[in-house]
Amino acid sequence: MFDVLAFLFEQYFSLENCPDRTTLAKQLSAAGFDEEDIGEALDWLSEFDELDLAPYVLLDERAGDLPRVLHPREEARLLPEAQAFFHYLCSSGALSAGQREMLLDRLLQSNAQSIDAEAVKRVALMVLWRQGDDLANLLIEELLFSESDGQMH
Repeated sequence: MFDVLAFLFEQYFSLENCPDRTTLAKQLSAAGFDEEDIGEALDWLSEFDELDLAPYVLLDERAGDLPRVLHPREEARLLPEAQAFFHYLCSSGALSAGQREMLLDRLLQSNAQSIDAEAVKRVALMVLWRQGDDLANLLIEELLFSESDGQMH
């Protein structure tokens, strides 16, 4: 599913440019993606589009820069490198408190039992993509197209 999301981002840099669900499904199938992954990704995107943003906005207003400790259920699903990347995004200021929680919510909404760093990256891209501002798009490009696999501090 996460590969499908990355493909959609690469093909449609703006949410406004995405075709309808049926057209997307046909294009994804033609690109060689598995029907199950396509369905899961499109369902995930539909749910993502329908999210009530109010709780996330409230977090931004009230939580400030409070650190985030993962719950044991979250830790159990996120592989160690995914946890490290998640904490890197949070500590670097790349995500607001609301975006951070939206990222975790959307990651845990997937059917994946083990979530790797690439999945965290791709869902972070989708969260930022939804914001649609220039700064988010610059960060998205850096995350998606960066060749660096170096250690995060």
